[in-house]
Amino acid sequence: MNAFLNRIENGETLELGPVSIVGRSSECQVIIPDPRVSRRHAMVRKQDGGFYLFDLGSFNGSYLNGARLTAARQLRHGDIISFADHEFHYTESGSSQSLQNTDDFGGSTIALIRSTPVVLLVSDIKGFTALSEELEADDLAQIIGGWYSDCELILSEEGATLDKFIGDCVLAYWTTVNTDSLRAALRAANRLLDSCERIYDARPDVFAKIHRRFEIGVALHTGKVAYGGMSQGEFTLVGDPVNLTFRLESLTRELESNVLLSGDFIKELPEIRNHCKNLGVRSIKGRARGVAVYALESFPE
Repeated sequence: MNAFLNRIENGETLELGPVSIVGRSSECQVIIPDPRVSRRHAMVRKQDGGFYLFDLGSFNGSYLNGARLTAARQLRHGDIISFADHEFHYTESGSSQSLQNTDDFGGSTIALIRSTPVVLLVSDIKGFTALSEELEADDLAQIIGGWYSDCELILSEEGATLDKFIGDCVLAYWTTVNTDSLRAALRAANRLLDSCERIYDARPDVFAKIHRRFEIGVALHTGKVAYGGMSQGEFTLVGDPVNLTFRLESLTRELESNVLLSGDFIKELPEIRNHCKNLGVRSIKGRARGVAVYALESFPE
């Protein structure tokens, strides 16, 4: 499936890539040279067989069919997207196809699926439901959008592949398991925690009104997953390690720790054990065997 933004004011048609940043910066894929548009205003990202629109904490907001965006939304053919008073018509052509694609000669191409060890990172906003209930829509849009923007930048700079955003949650991975990738995952976790302070410091008045801080949980794990083209033009990963990492992240609330590591992660980077507290073997919903869990108490230099 191909997707396009058609600029209503001049008829220009822009084809969307896997990730398209919208803003006034010359580095953006969709450039809007208007001071009312933020340098990195919004993002359109392909995931789960469709294209999703994210506001990146812009000052003036991103609007979908007249409503301000407060969380990621999947785009539909015919949607109208607005930044300031610049309107775009979202259109799609073609359709997602199965893993086996027939060519003009009657043959077929099978998407290559690899089984490979990866380093996994899952992060989630704590108390997102309460934030959504207590904050005004404009404030929520800027805060959540700022978090989306930080995730996209930090994970990219640390060499991760950002697989997808799922509401207030992000899944990313490194396709090699070695000291460099494991340390990159730790740096990413540290920087994501630091971003919470930046987001809080940017709007202390808002958070003071609801008597809470902006916090996230992060889980790091390693394991072998199926990785490759799950649909035409889209790569992702599936397998038990992915599910386990999501379950591990959900324990950050119960165990009152911002960053949890699995025993498998510790085995690959033994020196990190000195920075951790062993929380023992914990039961994980849907799994017969427990999982060794460690709370990260400090980050290495």
